[in-house]
Amino acid sequence: MYLSRNLIALTFVATLCLMHQQQVNAANILVFLPTFSPSHLVIQMAVAKVMAERNHNVTVVSSLPLKSEWLHPSMTCIQFDAGFKDMAGAITATQASGIKRLRKSFTLMYHVTQMMGEILEDAKIQELMFNPGNKFDLIIFGYIYADFFFGLAEHFDCPVALVWPNIPVSPIMHLIGNPMEMTYAPLSLMNPVPYGESGGFLFRVKNLFAALMELTMVNINYFTIKDIYSKHFHHYAPLEKAKQRASMVLFSHHFSEKPARALVPAMIEIGGIHLNEEPKPLPKDLEAFVSNAEHGIILFCLGSNVKASHLQPNALEKIYKALSKLPQKVLWKYDVETNIPGNSSNILFRSWLPQGDILGHPNVKLFFGHGGKGGITEAKFYGVPIVGLPLFADQFMNMDEVVARGYGLSINHEEELSEEVIYKTVKEVLENQTYTNNVKHFSNLYRDRPLRIKDNAAYWLEYLLRYKGAPHLQSPLKSMSFVEANNLDVFVVIGLVIYLLWKIIKVFCKLVLRLLCGRNAQKTKKE
Repeated sequence: MYLSRNLIALTFVATLCLMHQQQVNAANILVFLPTFSPSHLVIQMAVAKVMAERNHNVTVVSSLPLKSEWLHPSMTCIQFDAGFKDMAGAITATQASGIKRLRKSFTLMYHVTQMMGEILEDAKIQELMFNPGNKFDLIIFGYIYADFFFGLAEHFDCPVALVWPNIPVSPIMHLIGNPMEMTYAPLSLMNPVPYGESGGFLFRVKNLFAALMELTMVNINYFTIKDIYSKHFHHYAPLEKAKQRASMVLFSHHFSEKPARALVPAMIEIGGIHLNEEPKPLPKDLEAFVSNAEHGIILFCLGSNVKASHLQPNALEKIYKALSKLPQKVLWKYDVETNIPGNSSNILFRSWLPQGDILGHPNVKLFFGHGGKGGITEAKFYGVPIVGLPLFADQFMNMDEVVARGYGLSINHEEELSEEVIYKTVKEVLENQTYTNNVKHFSNLYRDRPLRIKDNAAYWLEYLLRYKGAPHLQSPLKSMSFVEANNLDVFVVIGLVIYLLWKIIKVFCKLVLRLLCGRNAQKTKKE
């Protein structure tokens, strides 16, 4: 008994010592979120809230209003005006195709970069920067291609952790020094690549082209970014040196979602960090509507960026007519409840819906969305099959994966958007149990992790704090150009050496032939 008590006491003391060793004193963390996409904020604020719950002093600076459920009592929140209001215009620009789409994307990126630069002149940002009492140990940066914001890390002399709401794009790979595995892993959000083609020749051609186009856009935009950086941070290190402050990337992804790929230690998967393992109870009116649906519920939601009013009226009418013919009840997130497309008895319109909690309800049979990463992640997490209507950006690639994995079907809004196609597509996913079985199997894979997602994110961010940016995690690729990282210069040199050797051998052979021919000629003359 005495030995047992001593053993328990020693175990308790050892545990306390271990906890003390791993503990990080309350750090001052700046969470800088210049995004114009509310769906990005869902992931980014989940990370911020995790750190606030760990008793760190978290200051959130956001370009958009923050929902109450994202906040923590200890947070300090600052909102500024980023000036980007025309989300509908952005969506229209990226819905074009071919050269026109590229041209509009270039123009959009330029204007967004200019508006992002104006953020640094905002009075609230100036107060944040030049208040002598503001000291930060870490910046958590919601990445948005505006690399001049790394000047804030130079100003506050601290490391940066990037948060990205999808698979990391090629500029992020370059920032953190992760290999760009172009042969088998999708690298770009610009060009949708069919998920099932991984490793095939066509996939590799498309992937290389898409990655190079994205890098071209970023490199062209680099001059605008450099000018903005020089204007506001000219007395600090050059831009390329400031970008070296990027010490870690936390991205919303899990290896069960895409082909397994090589990741450096500073690339941390946090897919699902914004989700509750168990959904919260629904409001009473919604619970009654969902529970009493004899044939189940369809949730129709186009996310936080796209409003139903952004769609063409005839598109809305087709969707409405198709859904109204189904025996299932439909919860439809519609931004203007007074201007709904109809009053079918099986459809309930709401300007706001707790999407994740609804998808977690056992009576929900289908999620009909726009293919956004957040909505798809929620549906897959809770094992709900999907019908997608992708409109822009990464939504096409997300839905390609859904279709290839057998989690649902996708509708081409430019070519196939008819009432009949919508009805047949939804009906197929509802009645074919294969889609449900596939997505439920994925749900099991996605949830099976050694650590809770939030604990994993907190551990690695505190690791950065403990080891002052953790320089030992950094990849040598961070300081290498695209040419160096892919050995293109080596291949050129090898090619030149081979060419020179060939020329030397060729000249040598000619000399030998001349000598031989000369000797033969002399012998002939003598004879």
